[in-house]
Amino acid sequence: MNMLSSLLKQHQAKQQVRKDKQEKKKKEAIVASTALTHALVDHLNGGVAQAYVNQKKLDTETKILQANAGQFSKQTIQWLKLVEDFNTSLKELGDVENWARSIETDMRTISSALEYAYRKTE
Repeated sequence: MNMLSSLLKQHQAKQQVRKDKQEKKKKEAIVASTALTHALVDHLNGGVAQAYVNQKKLDTETKILQANAGQFSKQTIQWLKLVEDFNTSLKELGDVENWARSIETDMRTISSALEYAYRKTE
């Protein structure tokens, strides 16, 4: 019976060693999976943080672009007004030129009539 008892103790010792190895491997697997999870979360958080920074930059650039577009629009309206005023001035100059020609023609007619009348009286 002593031999049976000895075999039983050996068997139990081997089982305990296997159990201890399994427990150790289980703990190592938990540590490794925890490390992997942390690494994945850190990587994901880094990507999210970068996306947030990029979004902020885009928002800032969009606001600057909107301000510049508004300023350009105002400037364009001013330029259009200047061109319109210039065209109106050119038109008025043309009208003045036509008026001056008309007056000149009338004056020549009057001058010719006066010369003719003066010659008749001589």
